[in-house]
Order: sequence, then structure tokens, then C-alpha cells
Amino acid sequence: MWQKRKEFFKLLSILTFQRFWNLQKLLISYWVSIIKKKPLVWAHPFAISIEPTTLCNLHCAECPTGNKTLTRSMGKMDVVNFNKIIDQVYLKTFYLNLYLQGEPFLHPEIIDMISYATKKRMFVCISTNGHFLDEKTCSNLVKSGIQKIIISVDGATNESYNKYRKDGELTKVLNGIKMLSQAKQNLNSSNPEIVIQMLVNKYNEHEINNVKQLTKAIGANRLELKSMQIYNDNSFLSNINKHNRYIKDKNGNLIIKNKLNNRCFRLWSNAAITWDGKLIPCCYDKNATCEIGNIQINSFKLLWNNNELNTFRQNILNNRNNIDICKNCTE
Repeated sequence: MWQKRKEFFKLLSILTFQRFWNLQKLLISYWVSIIKKKPLVWAHPFAISIEPTTLCNLHCAECPTGNKTLTRSMGKMDVVNFNKIIDQVYLKTFYLNLYLQGEPFLHPEIIDMISYATKKRMFVCISTNGHFLDEKTCSNLVKSGIQKIIISVDGATNESYNKYRKDGELTKVLNGIKMLSQAKQNLNSSNPEIVIQMLVNKYNEHEINNVKQLTKAIGANRLELKSMQIYNDNSFLSNINKHNRYIKDKNGNLIIKNKLNNRCFRLWSNAAITWDGKLIPCCYDKNATCEIGNIQINSFKLLWNNNELNTFRQNILNNRNNIDICKNCTE
């Protein structure tokens, strides 16, 4: 809880008047839209997710990139295009998630991308499988000013970890986290916050306490337990109800157990852009099947409030259950 408070205070420290006023307009327009059942967008999102690359070194069982079911093209974002996106949004948008699909640290200029955003006083968060955290990278990460890094540790033993993280090396990941923690100490920095993320499934649920102990032992700040998205292999379903996002319907099919209300805050608060510049409704649109437009052709401001995205918002307000990409979402 204390770590989340620290994140809140870090966000407050970068909240300019323009960003604060934009946030107020965002909240008001969202709730007015729900009441009127009509999409009204009066502000930019406060957060944006940008995909550095779709490339990955692992073959995770239920990941569209890892299991080769991702249908869109593979590649990495041009840094010039990345900088142009940041230049268009940073005055109002202050939270950057530097990941969608793929492993961000396979982008050779990932540190430069982080540094560019932090120099614009954006809060930068990155999510990684942790296999590329050598001493030099860890030192450069701390110097970049990044505020948060999420590292996947899906088990306390190689057996449970590799059940999902195919071709992964748990020992390498843990050593990388230790090096990052040491780099923070060497440079006398509280950033980045190191968050261990564990996708709880049937094969690792018995190791939750072990991963909690590991989190402290290797110098991470906290552990987040997350339920798994299931696309194909139901054998990963956790036996622990609170770590399982699905229930079975009368036909035995898995359905999301939370009610899909006809609303979605993300469509007002968070933008998502693929490595090749496609604006998509959210991170659950893995294959960019609901592409809104391309930021290499049109400005972000134009795309964020265009007919295509507002039609999608209207469909959510009418009947979210009919939207395919919402069927794995816990929002």
C-alpha cells in the first residue's frame, strides 16, 4: 500500500495545471457520456501505451506473440516516430506504458525512448520478462529516470516458471532483478520501483508465498498477483477463485466472471498505439482488428476524437457484451 502511495505522490509531482485541467475534463466527459449514452470526448487521455516492438525471445503459452497466433506484422517502432507521438501528447498525457505485445528490451534504443519521455516529465512504466537486465542496462535504466518496471516472475521454481514462460531462464531473471536493485543503491536512486508480477495459474499457485519471499530477497519493492488471460489452454486455470477471471457458462464455456457494464473508462483515459503507428481501442485488441487510424498519417488529436473511435465508444455504451476484445477484460 505504501508503494502505491509513493506512486501517487510521484504522479502529483508531474501534474501541471494543464494536465490537471485535462484530467478534470476527461472525468466529466466520461460520466456525462454514460448518463447521455452518447460518446462525448472533451479531453486527451491521461495515459498512453506505446508498443516498442512485437518481437520476443520467449514462447509463452497463452501469449499471441509467443504462441505465434499474432496476425499483424512484426517489427519495432522507429524512434523518430516515437518522439513525434510524445511531442503530440505530453502536455496533457502524463502516464506512459512502454509496452503492449513483445519484449520492450529487444528494441535497441529502448533506453533512449524512456529518457525522451522522462525529460518531458512523463511517468514511465515498462513491463518485461526480465531476460535482458545486465549490469550496463540496469545502470542506464536507473539513469534514464524511469519510475516503474514490472518484471514477470511466474513461479519460484524452474518447473513452474517454464510451464508458462517457454524458453525462459528463471535464474537469469532473478539475477537481473538483483542487479537492478544494486544499481539503484549504487546511484542512490529510489527509481525505478521494481514490481514483480506473477500470473497465477494451476502450475504455480502453490508457490505464491515462495514468490513473496523471493520478492524481498532479491530487492524488489512489491509483488502483484495477476489472473491469467486464457485463449486456448484451459489447463492453466487457477483453482484459487480470486486469482481466476473466468467462470463456466451452462454449456461449459469460459466466460469472464465480472459483469461487463456498458461503459469503459479506458476509452476515455488510455490510448494504445502499436509499433507501426496504429491507434487501437485498448491493449486487448492484440491483432489491431479494431484499428482507428494511423498516427503516422493523422495527428493524435484528430484520431482520438474521430468518427471511428466514437462509433466504437458508442457500441460499448450500447452493448459491451457484443465486443469481442472485451471478453477477456477485467475492467
